[in-house]
Amino acid sequence: MGQGILAVVASATILGVMPSMQKQLMVDGLPIFSLMFFTNLIITLVTLAVSLGRGRSLKLSRPQLIQVVLMGLTGMVATAMLINTAYLFMPVGTVTMLHFLYPTVVCIVMGTLFKEGFSKLQVAAIVVSIAGMFFLTGKNGSLPVLGIALAAISSLTYGSYLIANEKGPANDLPLEVKLFYVSLPGTLLFAVLAPATGNLAVPSSPVSWFQLIVCSGLATVGGYFLMMFGIQKLGASTASFLSMLEPVVSVVFGTIWFADPVTVGVVVGSVLILTSVCFITLDSSRKEKRAKEAELTGQTQS
Repeated sequence: MGQGILAVVASATILGVMPSMQKQLMVDGLPIFSLMFFTNLIITLVTLAVSLGRGRSLKLSRPQLIQVVLMGLTGMVATAMLINTAYLFMPVGTVTMLHFLYPTVVCIVMGTLFKEGFSKLQVAAIVVSIAGMFFLTGKNGSLPVLGIALAAISSLTYGSYLIANEKGPANDLPLEVKLFYVSLPGTLLFAVLAPATGNLAVPSSPVSWFQLIVCSGLATVGGYFLMMFGIQKLGASTASFLSMLEPVVSVVFGTIWFADPVTVGVVVGSVLILTSVCFITLDSSRKEKRAKEAELTGQTQS
């Protein structure tokens, strides 16, 4: 269990620091298309190397190919573009907290489109998360509307990506193979867009190269694999609770790194959104427990 806890905490810390590093790269002059190209390229190369090193087959069925391309375009391309653009308008911590509305998005979609219904905890989570969003937007809407919209929409695209991770044939693929194909559309897309728009550039200093390679590309891959390892050791519910450290790290580190002001609205809004995530995670834990109890009961009766 100790290894699992360390893995999830490490994952949350890495993924919490990464947004500030990506924003710093853009502040230092690296165009967003170049940031997205190099980040996706690193993820693609690393996951390809891991897949080949483990002897994984890279063959896909047509349904799997369609699904991973759509997952890549929503989960990697659209989400990353929305979040990184939002960083240019608002503090990293505020963007991260608005992005963390995605558990509520998943809850609403699963409850309506997939007709799973809503528990009391899920309803409470939806209400609390919406209240948190209003606090985060600032007094009298002091934060830029465009930044708020971009961060909020990123929760929709990432929520769609997470739902696709539960449903569909692509989930039969090994994790490293799936990550390879999910990152590939972004690599190919930005390989064309960056030079075509005149925005292909490289970092201007060794420090920026380190931030790009280690703190953006490798951090993404490492964070995903550490989280999956933690889930295997602890279970999804416990890992989800611990992963709530990620937005906290993002807020604290972003505030220190960029000297962003900490307002009462940011604090209250962040607490409310974290509370909503806690409600949804607790609800998932209860459902898993009931499912296991029902399975054991069925086995005993048979």
